[in-house]
Amino acid sequence: MRFCQHHRIHLISNEVYAKSIYNTPSNTTATPFSSTLSIPTNTLIDPALVHILYGMSKDFSSNGLRCGVLLSQSNPSILACSKSIAVFAWPTSTTEYYWTSILNDRSFLDYYFADNSRRLAASYAHVTSFFTDHGIKWIEGSNAGFFLWADFRGLLGADIIVNTEEREQVEAVAVNERPSQIYKTSKRAKKIDEWFFRKLLEAKVFIASGDAFFAEEHGWYRITFSLPEKVLQLGLERLKSVLEEVKKEGGPS
Repeated sequence: MRFCQHHRIHLISNEVYAKSIYNTPSNTTATPFSSTLSIPTNTLIDPALVHILYGMSKDFSSNGLRCGVLLSQSNPSILACSKSIAVFAWPTSTTEYYWTSILNDRSFLDYYFADNSRRLAASYAHVTSFFTDHGIKWIEGSNAGFFLWADFRGLLGADIIVNTEEREQVEAVAVNERPSQIYKTSKRAKKIDEWFFRKLLEAKVFIASGDAFFAEEHGWYRITFSLPEKVLQLGLERLKSVLEEVKKEGGPS
């Protein structure tokens, strides 16, 4: 906040995962969520520079209803500008009624958020146990949200791992290219990654390729684990079959 104040930068706090927090084996004491609104800003930043975003899509598993909130308590100009374009994206009256009813039901919210946290923790444990059993590494320590950043490079062979010297050479000539091109440091690595992704689609299991998130290296994927147990298990079984094929075939020709 002090940095934003010093440089007169607007601070936008996206709190869309505020209530999707859970404990994991690598983080057994998840830090409770604290909203930017709970921080006294008077001595830190001009309140007119602070804005909060929230919505139904994550915590309430309702991304299809397209309903969100912009909270800017001390900047009427921002609100006026937002209102001028919000008319083109108003939620339906049904959505408004649905969310209002939920937010006014405190007993339901207490139950729902506790159960949501428990289920997310169970799904996280389910997927990471599968990863451990099959030699898949992932970034540990997360305790919020619905995703895991998984590293499949060790299962896709040495050719997908680019050495530092090669990466530096390509980055040196790729400075002026768009970000997604900078990490594509090996045609062979790119080919292996695309081959693996096709294998996944053919097995009817979709995990998001790191290419969609400007990953620095091929072989990284984003796994969504916030699914019903039976659906999650089916997806993991299909993923297992792909991994077995990959092990047999070794890679694309």
